[in-house]
Amino acid sequence: MTEATVEPWLADSVRRQDRDRFIAAMLCPPPRRAAVLAVLAFNGEIARIRERVAEPMMGHIRLQWWRDALARAAVDEDAEAAPLLRVLAGLRLWPQLRPLLAQLIDARQKDLDDPPFSGAAAAEAYAAATTAPLAGAMAVAGGLPDLAEAPGVRAAARGHGLVGILRATPGLIAARRNPWEADLSDTAARAALARDAADRAEAAIAAAAAARLPREAFFLAAPAALAHRHLRLLRRNGYDILDARFSAPSRVSLGFLWLCARKRL
Repeated sequence: MTEATVEPWLADSVRRQDRDRFIAAMLCPPPRRAAVLAVLAFNGEIARIRERVAEPMMGHIRLQWWRDALARAAVDEDAEAAPLLRVLAGLRLWPQLRPLLAQLIDARQKDLDDPPFSGAAAAEAYAAATTAPLAGAMAVAGGLPDLAEAPGVRAAARGHGLVGILRATPGLIAARRNPWEADLSDTAARAALARDAADRAEAAIAAAAAARLPREAFFLAAPAALAHRHLRLLRRNGYDILDARFSAPSRVSLGFLWLCARKRL
């Protein structure tokens, strides 16, 4: 696969699993789009391991397989077992991407331990750990390696990631995996938790906006722009993270399109 070619199965995978970042990928330059989608598909693969295994040990084994495969640079048997790895290893930017993807695997170890977040600060720390290497890999894949560790890029990713944890809460509860120590059946406790997390996400997104990333980097901030709409809904509904509207898929609104035209948060 060349950098400019997007394989249909790759785009479909990201569209289904990570709508916000799929929208962001569509905003990056077409020659770089395939590489960004490959990075996002890898993130989706790693993030879904916990829900696919019955026991944490099996998840650790799967993560280790990916870690070893990255280190071997996708030898033939790896590529046959995981076409995604073949795509990644075929990218011109593979040497720069590989260490960032390895960091992403390390950050996802916590998913398998299943300790609930003690509060919004713990969730923000987890969001920072899991989104920083992903944002860096997106920057590299998108042709902006100098922004891989930019504070504004990381702040945008952290804010979006924290909102994502809040939005995932109803589904996790339905799967009997409440991600929070707080008793979410208590309306007041639920609202207090959500307000703290929302304030932290707002602050991160504001920091990203203040950083005034280059216009060509807007695709890296776009998920945070989508998250901002969910935060507005959360404030209107009294910080009820169990409201089905809050966890509904993001929509490309006129407001978001205006931000895209400006290329600013």
